[in-house]
Amino acid sequence: MAWHLVVLLVAAGLTALYLLTGFMVVLVGALIITKLKGQRIRPSYETMREANINMGGADFDAYDSMEKEAFVIHSHGADISCEFILAPEKPGSGPAKCFIRAHGFSVNKITGVRYIQILQKQGYSAVNYDQRSFGASGGVCSLGYYERLDLAAIIGWVRQHLGEDTIIGLHGESLGAITVVEALGIVPGIAFAIADSCSTTVDSIYKAVTHLPVFPFLSTASLLAKLKYGVDLRDVRPIDRAAQTDVPLLFLHGTKDKPIPYREAERLFAAAKNPLSRLELFEGVWHTGAHMMEPERYEKAVTEFVQAAQKAFVAKQREGALYEII
Repeated sequence: MAWHLVVLLVAAGLTALYLLTGFMVVLVGALIITKLKGQRIRPSYETMREANINMGGADFDAYDSMEKEAFVIHSHGADISCEFILAPEKPGSGPAKCFIRAHGFSVNKITGVRYIQILQKQGYSAVNYDQRSFGASGGVCSLGYYERLDLAAIIGWVRQHLGEDTIIGLHGESLGAITVVEALGIVPGIAFAIADSCSTTVDSIYKAVTHLPVFPFLSTASLLAKLKYGVDLRDVRPIDRAAQTDVPLLFLHGTKDKPIPYREAERLFAAAKNPLSRLELFEGVWHTGAHMMEPERYEKAVTEFVQAAQKAFVAKQREGALYEII
């Protein structure tokens, strides 16, 4: 056999091996997102409870005594497990107040306990829920694509049960922050949104959960997700939603966040339209660790922001000019 034929065969073999390896890596990356099997990726409520107790800042004795109502939302092929937690003090003559809490990747609703207690002090009831594919919820994780629709369905449940004039706020961290900001693009009339450790696009969260470089793997993973689940991951762009909405936004981010660098929060804040929007950077804090490391500052920032946003929202309610989708 001529030497040049040998070279061509070897080159063709190496190319085929490269393509096959690349495909398998992309497939594994897609499976990490959508299948999420294993205790390490889907920890139990007990595991998350113990971890949060050890971290401090969450009062589980108070949480256990809260009046709760479990319910399930059926959304785009998934049963979303939720709990409604009544505010400790009954509201006065004004509209009801409720905030909805969305957790991050690879955890569950237990991480929301510390944040529920911040908003309860201001008279807010809460919906704490498991995002799709985590906790007791079904479905597959789509990095914000279907999650925003799940949140929209929960918002509909709140308005049906508490009244169309309910003052609704949103809080999410990491993947939950993406969910919250993305939902602003499809649901009008939200009073405020708090995004802890949010990314500008799907790129950072994809890299964080798969440990794969964005190029060239995300495009291929997005194509596979589109073919199998009808999900185009490239459509998940919180930076666009932040620029389109007039809802006040509070961005909280640690400067030592490696999965999602704090520069992304700066870009999100720069895109925000509402003058009540704020950016709080926490020096030396890791991903989603701001409340654990600086609880007093975190709670102060959230409280001041919510009070200002709520006041502005109530004024708009009276004028009949609620925040809409732009």
